[in-house]
Amino acid sequence: MKKILKNFGRLNVVFHPIINDHFDFPKEGWIKPFTFVLEPSVKKQSYYRVYYYALNKFLDSKTLVDNDYYMFLSDDDFLEPTFFKKIEGINSDFIIVSMKRGDNMPKGTRYGTRTLGASWKVMGKRGIGGEQIIVKGKILKNERFRKNIIGDGWFIRKMWKRHPHKNFTFVKDAYVWFNYLEPGRWDEKAIPKHRNTE
Repeated sequence: MKKILKNFGRLNVVFHPIINDHFDFPKEGWIKPFTFVLEPSVKKQSYYRVYYYALNKFLDSKTLVDNDYYMFLSDDDFLEPTFFKKIEGINSDFIIVSMKRGDNMPKGTRYGTRTLGASWKVMGKRGIGGEQIIVKGKILKNERFRKNIIGDGWFIRKMWKRHPHKNFTFVKDAYVWFNYLEPGRWDEKAIPKHRNTE
């Protein structure tokens, strides 16, 4: 958690860690934890169902600000240091970014290393990862995720179909770093290369 807080602490964001257990976060204004109660029936369900259950609990809390932007990062997803410089000044309802997924596919994982790009073509066909969409609170507060393995994909396709495409801005050179702390995914020698993505 210390590495995650260090990453977000230098990005000038408000961080809403969504947790169902006690954790002593630093008493800093930019960290606003959201704690939810995991019902016994949900505990027995798959990771994906618990994940989307937690997101929906956060959306139910009615704490979203209409003109603030929100994005959902899982586990140890990081943002490149120049991420916000690349999206600065954009005011559309949706911002779509790209996601680098590392150098190697660790044994036992289902996620490969192909970079997921941000483009109209991709949105219109197979969709994008949930980490790649940034959306204004005025839209997000009225939505909920399906609690299944592709709940984020379903949500994104729904947004693409419901809203005028002129309200989407694609920033293909702004990157989320997928599972940045996962052992074996990112080559240590290559990390400086990934950090220099301006």
